[in-house]
Amino acid sequence: MTTLGFIGLGNMGMPMAHNLLKAGYDVVGYNRSKEKEKTFEQLGGRAGLEFEELVQSSDVIMTCLPMPEDVEQVILGQNGVLDYAKEGALVIDFSTVSPTLHVRIERQAEMSGVMYLDAPISGGTTGAEAGTLAIMVGGREQTFEKAKPYFDVVGANVTHCGPIGQGTKVKLLNQYMVGLHTAAVGETLHMAEKSGLDRDLVYNVLSNGFGQSKIFDRHYKQFIAENKDEPGFALELLLKDLRLAEEMAKDADARLSAGPIVLDLFKAAEENGYGSKDMSALYQHVKDKE
Repeated sequence: MTTLGFIGLGNMGMPMAHNLLKAGYDVVGYNRSKEKEKTFEQLGGRAGLEFEELVQSSDVIMTCLPMPEDVEQVILGQNGVLDYAKEGALVIDFSTVSPTLHVRIERQAEMSGVMYLDAPISGGTTGAEAGTLAIMVGGREQTFEKAKPYFDVVGANVTHCGPIGQGTKVKLLNQYMVGLHTAAVGETLHMAEKSGLDRDLVYNVLSNGFGQSKIFDRHYKQFIAENKDEPGFALELLLKDLRLAEEMAKDADARLSAGPIVLDLFKAAEENGYGSKDMSALYQHVKDKE
């Protein structure tokens, strides 16, 4: 039986690993917080292995980590994945990092006889739990085909975008739009309230017009209307992605106008203490600026 090592049992990684487990794969989980490993064991998975043992015993190693530096350290760092992965193993990174980091990882992986794909995901915790994530994959065609059965378990919209790093470029475009939509939601609702309009009325009307968006639905129904800010996706993570999108724009010599303004808005929100809250809390930051 193929053994899958899943590194990063967070809000996204845990349900993804669980879905792979339910699909019949032998899944071994690894997480810095060992409480997460205990939770995964309660779901029926295996855990408790040392990092070296997990990597050496896995045919496929999957990573789902929050920050670029985490991915670089876990995969490329001393005593990282590529130090222990066996020849012919497949490494898949579901994180959102820079395209250039993926190029570096693929180069090092191929020198070690290891296959590599960047496969950032979108769809939130709801999509992770339901197995309906959008997965944007970069890497060699034959490697993508080898990994496709795993992608089909955790995602419903799987796209091979081209060579290594191209999946991440598409994901950063997605995050750029998420940032702009999040800013639009926050400022629109704030303007509505300042104009004496009922938030529910505004949401219901705009949701039946061209102002409707998945982000508006998510932010309003799941968070703002419920007065919740516990992160499904933290504002600081979206800020990280917007910074990566800014780097991508510079590398492509693409001059943007709205993006830098929205990036500054998110930076200010983080400085105002909203970084660890859900990204929809940008609405609260907009209100606080008054």
